[in-house]
Order: sequence, then structure tokens, then C-alpha cells
Amino acid sequence: MALDPTPSKQKLPAGDARSEARIAVMERVELSSLDRPAITEPTNTQNISSHGARVMTQRIWEPGSRLLIRSLRSDFWARARVVYWRSFSSTRYAVGLEFLAKTGKWPEEN
Repeated sequence: MALDPTPSKQKLPAGDARSEARIAVMERVELSSLDRPAITEPTNTQNISSHGARVMTQRIWEPGSRLLIRSLRSDFWARARVVYWRSFSSTRYAVGLEFLAKTGKWPEEN
């Protein structure tokens, strides 16, 4: 079964500005800066939707930064914009991405 982040999967709490459902999934991805292609980072998603993803990183990706997110297990990739980042420790951050253009499919669930 392919990962399909549709509203039938889960609803967000009332009052959440994001109305789209997300599915919690830890998928191996690579982030690359579109402005500085030498900057890349392999990491994991925390959740995904059809319009974006939340990923855990070891670097701060500033809001507005343009990235390429690429699945390391399938043909999915997207150009994305960093919407926010949150600190969990001095070396772990959560980054919210909005997909601007995408192609391919997330890998099959294991």
C-alpha cells in the first residue's frame, strides 16, 4: 500500500491553522539547499502530507530557504520552502516544509 496522506488518515486538532491531515511516518530523505547545492543532509521525516513534510535535522534551515527533499527509497522528490523550525536540543531541530513542486511517490509502507 502506498503512503497516502489523505484526510481519512487523521484529523488535526480543532483550532490548528493547518487543515490538511498528516500521517506520521519516518522516511529516510536527503535535504539539499537549492541556493547552495553543496549543503546536503540525510535525515528522516516525522510526518508528511500531500503539501509538505516535517523533518528532523541537525542544522537550522531558515524560514524561506529553498530546499530539495528527496526520498532515499523511492522516486519521490520535491522543491520545498522552509516554513518554520523548532529546536529540540542544541543539535536537533524540526523543520516544516511546504512543497512547491513535486514528482514521484513516497515508498510503500513496510
